Amino acid sequence: MLAKVFLNRYTLPLIARIKFRWTTAWRDALASAIAAALAWILAKHFFGHIHPVFAAISAVVCLAPGLPSHGKQAIGLMVGVATGIIIGEAALWLPDGYPLVRIGFATFSAIAIAALYGLAPVVPIQAGVSAVLMLAVGPESAGVVRMLDVLVGAGVGLMFSQILLTPNPIGIIDDSAKGLLEKLAKGFNKSLQALEEHDAKYAQNAVLIFSGAHDSLITLENGISSARNTARWTLRGRFVSREVKDIASRYERHAVRLYASALLFSEAFADAMRKEQGAPPASMHERLASIASGCAAIAGNDETFDLAPACDTPQDEAVSAPWQICLQHLSTVESALLSFGASAKSDAKKGTEK
Repeated sequence: MLAKVFLNRYTLPLIARIKFRWTTAWRDALASAIAAALAWILAKHFFGHIHPVFAAISAVVCLAPGLPSHGKQAIGLMVGVATGIIIGEAALWLPDGYPLVRIGFATFSAIAIAALYGLAPVVPIQAGVSAVLMLAVGPESAGVVRMLDVLVGAGVGLMFSQILLTPNPIGIIDDSAKGLLEKLAKGFNKSLQALEEHDAKYAQNAVLIFSGAHDSLITLENGISSARNTARWTLRGRFVSREVKDIASRYERHAVRLYASALLFSEAFADAMRKEQGAPPASMHERLASIASGCAAIAGNDETFDLAPACDTPQDEAVSAPWQICLQHLSTVESALLSFGASAKSDAKKGTEK
């Protein structure tokens, strides 16, 4: 029993997180490897650099996983390196009797000046590194040569991030929303099972499923943020920036409302099942099945599925107080799902027209 609890509470969530990190990182890792090799070849071919290590490193810095914007990273890299090289060149005019003082002064000046730009952290980091390299290995290796390598590496990074491997920002939002909707569908199916088998344990399991959907809600919020960055900092995203703005705004509003109402319903449903005060409303079975099907249909981009409008409890249906509270939350779920589905259908229709 303890092993099962440990598995459900710790092991399975850890595996899920690792799987999610892999699915979000492997493409960027592969792109970084290909871009590094390409930048090495280009720098060696066009500039005759024997070991253009800085070109390969620059490509990796621009395309590494986890960056909010690869394009912004590439621009920041070039600005930071240029700043560090200029400060390093100026520091070479200082007396070389105290090399540590000269390196310290150049590093401080480069980072402080680069921080004034108000850009990404890569800018002051690269400025400080470039200043140190200028004084450590000399301008012959860390001056113009390194700047050319960085231009090649950043250029390759921009080509990959802006043209070749630019993600579809609308697809990012849809994929993120899919995980949330699938978990909600699973939770409503579990509630339906609890109703069919008159088992309060299944109802409590449904509460756990809905609670766990919070991670998917956070993933959706991160996906929306990533889509907005893509729309702002990539060529492909610029073409659909207005659409991304509208979709992100609607998804944020409807997704939070749908999740909150589903969680409140599950808690009220579990409470009603546990108290066993009267029979469940006759309409609940059909409504739960419709909601579960609706969540799954929206998650699967099934445009043929028509969501039933939110309905209230029939006037002649007498239910106890716990079930009445449950039905109130269920109506809120239906209304939220209807709004969510209408937004999804509208977005799919616009995508088809384009």
